[in-house]
Amino acid sequence: MLNIQPKDTLLFIGDSITDCGRRDFFQANLGQGYVNMIAGDLYRKFFHYHLNIINRGVSGNTIADLVERWQSDCLDYQPDIITIQIGINDIWHRYSAETHLTPDGLAQFIAHYRYLIQSVKAQNAATHIIIVEPFLLPEPEFNQAMLTDLLAMNQAISQLAEDEAVLLVKTHTIMNRLAKGLGCTTVAGQDGVHPTSFGHAHLAERWFVTTRV
Repeated sequence: MLNIQPKDTLLFIGDSITDCGRRDFFQANLGQGYVNMIAGDLYRKFFHYHLNIINRGVSGNTIADLVERWQSDCLDYQPDIITIQIGINDIWHRYSAETHLTPDGLAQFIAHYRYLIQSVKAQNAATHIIIVEPFLLPEPEFNQAMLTDLLAMNQAISQLAEDEAVLLVKTHTIMNRLAKGLGCTTVAGQDGVHPTSFGHAHLAERWFVTTRV
């Protein structure tokens, strides 16, 4: 169970799913997606805690991009709780270039991810770390070719979470279950990757289920 304390800083970092239209001014600094939804619930539940909630998602980011900006966009904030959501672009960008996520590529991805986690622990061993697995819906048909790579990545991420003793928010199965019952475009629009408001609401729910806040 995640134990939130007064004046905690909660930082969310990742790609466009975390970014979700955020802008660096007050009215839109959390974006319009799952981060904003989580923040709203936390602000209501812990209204007297004066929580500092930060969104540092950047559209299009891969794990290598996170490594490059990790100091300035994560560690320098000295967060008490970090949520990392990354991975789909490491697959999607390769397929756009007609390549695959090779075993060496996956190993490098996990090595980068481990660096992110361990650098946080080195700065402050008390920091709570939550990682969010990527998901992919089967429509459009183009996505089906990426599914094997996505499942391999999520298996490796699950092992990483176990090795590093961090919380893992599992999203792929639940998002696909919702899509099967309600239609892919209800959950993630036209590309099967970027959630609708409905999809973001369920990502937020999975965060709360996992953290038990």
